[in-house]
Amino acid sequence: MLRVLAKLHICKLTRESHGYHHCCCSLLCCFRTVSSLTDPVERIPFEKLETIDYHSIKFHQLRQILQECTSAGDLLSGMSVHTHLVKLNINGSIMIWNKLLSLYLKFGDIHYAHQLFDTMPQRDVVTFNTIISASVRDDYDAFELLHLFSKMKKEDVKPNHITFSALIGACNGLIALRLREVFHAHTVHCGLSSNAFVGSSLVDGYAKQMRLEDAIRAFGEIIELDLVSWNILIDGCVRNNCKEHAVRMFLQMLKGNVRFDGFTLTSIIKTCSKPGDLKHGMQLHGCAIKLDLAHETPIHNSLITMYSKCEKGMESPLKIFGSISEPNIISWTAMISGFVQNEQSEEAHGFYKEMLRSGVRENDFSLSSILPVYGNLAKLDQGKQIHARVIKSWFGLDLSVNNALIDMYSKCGSLEDAHLVFMKMEKHDVVSCTTMIMSYGQHGKGKEALEILSEMESEGLVPDGVTFLGCLYACSHGGLVEEGVRVFKTMTEVHKLNPKQEHFACVVDMLGRAGRLNEAESFIDEMGIESDVLVWEALLGACRLHGEMELGEKSAQKIMELRPEGHGPYILLANIYAERGSWEDKEVLREKLVSHGLKKQLGCSWVPLERMPC
Repeated sequence: MLRVLAKLHICKLTRESHGYHHCCCSLLCCFRTVSSLTDPVERIPFEKLETIDYHSIKFHQLRQILQECTSAGDLLSGMSVHTHLVKLNINGSIMIWNKLLSLYLKFGDIHYAHQLFDTMPQRDVVTFNTIISASVRDDYDAFELLHLFSKMKKEDVKPNHITFSALIGACNGLIALRLREVFHAHTVHCGLSSNAFVGSSLVDGYAKQMRLEDAIRAFGEIIELDLVSWNILIDGCVRNNCKEHAVRMFLQMLKGNVRFDGFTLTSIIKTCSKPGDLKHGMQLHGCAIKLDLAHETPIHNSLITMYSKCEKGMESPLKIFGSISEPNIISWTAMISGFVQNEQSEEAHGFYKEMLRSGVRENDFSLSSILPVYGNLAKLDQGKQIHARVIKSWFGLDLSVNNALIDMYSKCGSLEDAHLVFMKMEKHDVVSCTTMIMSYGQHGKGKEALEILSEMESEGLVPDGVTFLGCLYACSHGGLVEEGVRVFKTMTEVHKLNPKQEHFACVVDMLGRAGRLNEAESFIDEMGIESDVLVWEALLGACRLHGEMELGEKSAQKIMELRPEGHGPYILLANIYAERGSWEDKEVLREKLVSHGLKKQLGCSWVPLERMPC
């Protein structure tokens, strides 16, 4: 036995001079010598051997050799040590078993790790934290993690901040969301809700659930706030579209003398998303330069997105992109999205080709960003090429990519392909169903759109305002007036959604297309939306369709008052006069258009001149 201890003691010293594997082999040989004493023929009484183990064997040396196996990536030697530890029945140090557990998990062998965990003679909080954290990384079901937590409680092992941080972070599934509240209650009971690790996990979890008020309350419970806590809260505010609150938290952090980092700036720059935010965004850009953070790629990426949304054109984003030493996929995707937002689809396509030539592979975000380009350009062939790349790259299961495919095929006029993509999806979300409803609406298939709405509700998906807008649009173009009225009532009375001007305009357009012009005018009066220019434009369009001059004149006059810079009412009303043979009235209206300095915008059509290979 003493020789075994000597081998253990010199293991670390001999690793560099004689080789790690030689040392392990010598050690295991000595283990075999000791284990032979325990054969059934002549063996020392087991109780005596246990006494020797507990009082003589230096457990830290056993832990050391297991640590050496873990560091050297030697799973086989580690398993051999495990075998001999079992044969010697060395149960005295729980830290040895925890080292074994870490060894198996380092090699990603979660199955053997769970087997070891189940057979361990003792378990402490480190044991449970190790297996719980590994299970979270391996995407174990939240209820399986709850089983581990229940086992922990039954064995009277007290959880700590690491335990709760891992468990709370794992509650991301729809069913598991309620578990976060359960774990939150346990943290309060254990007095750990004020811990920075636990509190930050709660803030992040509630923010991802779009429960910002609960996230702020959890943040307020943290006693010692650090930069990570502030960053998580600010990012959560941005994710919940509470940009003003994110800015307030950022200023409050600065008042508390907490120095921000690149992650903080990346999050707060996201609050600048419209032209009026440009000045604020430029100030944050200046802060990044002043604090020598502007060289960080994530900040470059957020600045590209900010300037794309706040500034007309892509001159600034192009300069920022050119200054990135090694642009990543996020950088390329931000540029492509910027071109699309600025209606520069050709440039977006060119940038995408340049990205592929540089060796950068697409991800789900880049594919979702480039697909709208081919819908906008109505280039079905190129869209199908991207679809082929989606299938080859295994992103065909991604929801956002499939939603973009449905939209692209619909805009290219291929409703059958859009429907095929929709039907092959393993699961749908609100965006999937809404996109399909809008696709049917654009092609005048109102009944099919309403069927999607019914299927959506049967799947447990809650339609939003955009979904109902698509249904109203589909009913309008499909001539389903009564069905459209029922959809509007369902939206307002059942789902308690407040209609926006687009919803009102769709209802007016639906009634107007059906020739029920007086009902459309009455609807405007009843809803109290006389100051909404969109509803009058919809009514004027219906009057143009049915040649209703009197109501058309009233609608045009309303539009001219509400939007004097628009040329649309003059053109539509002039066409009504022409159809009625009122040429003098038409000429007067044309002169009035010119006198106001207005000019009819010319229409355009897309004509493919050459192929655009991807």
